[in-house]
Amino acid sequence: MTANLPEIALLRDVVEGHRPNLTQYADFYRDVHRHPEVAAMEKETAEKVAAHLTRLGFKVHSGIGGHGVVGVFQNGVGKTILTRAELDALPILEQTSVPYRSERRMVDRYGNERPTMHACGHDMNMAALLAAADLLNSAAHRWKGTLLVVFQPEEEELSGAKAMLDDGFYDLVPVPDIMLSQHVVPARAGTVAIRSGPILAADTMRIRVIDGPCEGSINPQFCVDPVLLGMRIVSGLQDAVTKEVGQDEDATVACWGFHAGVPGNDYVAYANILLDIKTVKSDIPQRVLGLITKLFLDQCRAAGVPRDPEINHSVRAPLTSNHESIVKPIDRVFRDYFTSKMTEMAFVRSTEDFSVFGATHNIRGGRNDWRPKSLYTHHTQGSGSTRREIRR
Repeated sequence: MTANLPEIALLRDVVEGHRPNLTQYADFYRDVHRHPEVAAMEKETAEKVAAHLTRLGFKVHSGIGGHGVVGVFQNGVGKTILTRAELDALPILEQTSVPYRSERRMVDRYGNERPTMHACGHDMNMAALLAAADLLNSAAHRWKGTLLVVFQPEEEELSGAKAMLDDGFYDLVPVPDIMLSQHVVPARAGTVAIRSGPILAADTMRIRVIDGPCEGSINPQFCVDPVLLGMRIVSGLQDAVTKEVGQDEDATVACWGFHAGVPGNDYVAYANILLDIKTVKSDIPQRVLGLITKLFLDQCRAAGVPRDPEINHSVRAPLTSNHESIVKPIDRVFRDYFTSKMTEMAFVRSTEDFSVFGATHNIRGGRNDWRPKSLYTHHTQGSGSTRREIRR
């Protein structure tokens, strides 16, 4: 920005002088909340976003990596800033009493008909980002550079950012110097928070404990029950991980799925186990993954299971870390502007794929987190942005 004003005075001058009428964004928020779409099915939402960006004068690219949208506003020579909001909702039944609550059901990409709800604030994030794009468009004579406004699909399944990159995202837009995003987490209402350093990463392990004929018998039903064995191993995983990495390290293991048995069979041939593993420090994941692998191998062999378990590992999302060189000046300006409403973001157990946009280009990122307290945490039936209103 260019002006002969102190930094904070300049910010106030731009925001107050170019703040858009928020009525249309309150209406947008309620409309999207009432008509949510689950991951990979965000066609209507993406069309609404693209139409609004077009009206603002952005160059719009749609259908990237599914239903991804990016608006480009080139405004002279300067930094390129990427900002992002998410398009998708969750397969959750809304149980709020707000007049714009979702009553929608839709068939997801897997063929399942599900209730659908914006239970993680993506509707609010979209409305806020569109309003910010409107403000920056109005104030274009006060700054120079390129603004990328990204609306990402499939964030809830942690696949949308990669899908957009694989579909040639950086063939369409310039590589950003800085990336900024929002994420909803529980906090005191009316506060604004930011945090430098790691947030969280998530790894997934799929493990199959396999039954079969035991030594001395041709009958698999006389072998080890993979259900009981799998349950016994899973129940001790968190304690084993905590002991391995120490009480002071943040490493968690959750069983996200356990399936065994086929109707009509007289024995259980295998148990499929899905584990979600969250760690923060870069040297911890391999220790945790190695420990879990060893525990399953050792206990299956000790129990006499005829075949070693099948173990597959994938990274659901890379570590998201806010670069201090970006967070520090944002934090300083925010504290001047928001005064007592500005706080440091508490450590949260969330997972994001936003950092994928910068992984191949070593882009530094800062994430701004606007987070009011509510009776519910996000991802629940009465949660998300239903507790947050854009004030007209």
